[in-house]
Amino acid sequence: MAKARQFVVLALRIATAAAAGVAAIVMATSHKTTTVFGVQVQAKFQYTPSFVFFVAANIVACAYSLLALLVPPASPAARHVLVADAVLGMVLTGAAAAAAAISALGKNGNSHAGWQPICGLVPTFCDHVTGALACGFVAVVLHLLVVLHSIYTMNS
Repeated sequence: MAKARQFVVLALRIATAAAAGVAAIVMATSHKTTTVFGVQVQAKFQYTPSFVFFVAANIVACAYSLLALLVPPASPAARHVLVADAVLGMVLTGAAAAAAAISALGKNGNSHAGWQPICGLVPTFCDHVTGALACGFVAVVLHLLVVLHSIYTMNS
């Protein structure tokens, strides 16, 4: 039974690291240059603090998920890993939510503020962002499963 639990944690942490890593890479490689009325316009993830936060949070989640595998489940440090898991889960959720909000703004604009949508001008950029967000939310869900499994195994 203990081996099965260790395998579940191993699989969940590796899947979380993979999803977070892919989310960071896809977002970090999202850029597009287009010409609008003779003026070149660039769309890059670095121009939006929410996207930068998203990339940083997912890089940390990827690295942490792999490093947490080095802590034995029965060690005294396992409780500290659980606390760090909970904190990282909140950071990942906040980063994904912030990036999703900005993505919606880029897609739909804001008529009250007079902001126009940009996805019509740079659709490949928006497609990259959408893909990164999908992977980021998968990482959030997988990380939540890691936390829930860790809580369950600590109490049994």
